[in-house]
Amino acid sequence: MLQRPTQTAAFWRDQFEITSDDLEFLYNLLLEAQTPKKLSELALALVQEYIRRENTKIASELSKGTVYLPKERYQLGQKVVFPVLEFAVGEVTDVRSGQNPEYGEFDVIKVKFPDRQSEFAANLQQPHRLNQTNTTNNLQDETLLSAPEIYSLYRAEIDESLLYALEEGERSQDFVEVDNFWLLSDMLAEVHVGFLNIAEALIEMQAKPLKTEQLLAEIELDENVTKPMRIISLNHALGKDARFDRLGGSSDVLWYLKRLEPAEVITTPALLRYTPLNYNRALLSVELLQIE
Repeated sequence: MLQRPTQTAAFWRDQFEITSDDLEFLYNLLLEAQTPKKLSELALALVQEYIRRENTKIASELSKGTVYLPKERYQLGQKVVFPVLEFAVGEVTDVRSGQNPEYGEFDVIKVKFPDRQSEFAANLQQPHRLNQTNTTNNLQDETLLSAPEIYSLYRAEIDESLLYALEEGERSQDFVEVDNFWLLSDMLAEVHVGFLNIAEALIEMQAKPLKTEQLLAEIELDENVTKPMRIISLNHALGKDARFDRLGGSSDVLWYLKRLEPAEVITTPALLRYTPLNYNRALLSVELLQIE
């Protein structure tokens, strides 16, 4: 059988780690799309890319010679690829008749590898599991897990690795998260402090929370950037400025000034203030630890 790491739990749970090539792939994906994407969309696209790379590697390795199948005949000097030996390529240096009454007539081929010589059965008429491998259609094998199926099975591990790379990785400065969507920092319109001061003045004059679109109508961001991206850019900048407080959900964003909010909104009421108490956590059950 062909070795496919992407089809194993061990790869996704123990070996999967975002590489510089992966980050470059995600960067180009967002650059080409010119639209933000959810973490799940990036993760699924990356799984699909891993499968594509794997198929490309397998196709390249198989092209180096004839794939070994015990039922086939081989000739002296023939190059043979062994998928079960991590695609090792060897040359047939000898062909002789096999001797085993249980298997009937068959050949034994001696194959020379760069570091060793080994013998294999050939022209074998008896059933063998390696003969069941359809190398022609293996890259499109319907029994293989699809990218959505792989992501569904190992979503927690994939998301954890991807999120860490986007937030803490070597190119974290290239990626920005806004409203649970990821985009390139270069895709954001510039929102300098003067624009933020205008937003503060607009909210203060209206004395009520304002939608991002209302603020954008008075703030002249780069017109070369699409309106949806200008809205995202302004939301991102306002969210990073301590003067502003975001109200409402992701689909109906309102902005207000923290200094104009009632004290009860900013300060926790006395009845809800927690006074820490010392206790032995080792005595708590799993359920109580979860509640804690």
